[in-house]
Amino acid sequence: MPTNPPLYPRWERHGRVSRFCLGSGLSVYEVEERALIGGSLFVASALDQPEPLIGQFETEHNARQACERDFIARQKAGEAQPL
Repeated sequence: MPTNPPLYPRWERHGRVSRFCLGSGLSVYEVEERALIGGSLFVASALDQPEPLIGQFETEHNARQACERDFIARQKAGEAQPL
């Protein structure tokens, strides 16, 4: 019985940017951390959309949740590939 979780989908963080990956080299969402006076701002974007901005958030967790909600909505609409 395998004890390792599946490799994908998953979030990968590289410096100030984290990406939601469906497979090796296939990123769907990106959350960029922007340093501001007094804290950070997290900007969430859909990489495969003509209008990529999802929103701006105070925490990375909230930005990732927004990306997950967007992905689920796009799956239901048939615009995103299933996991």
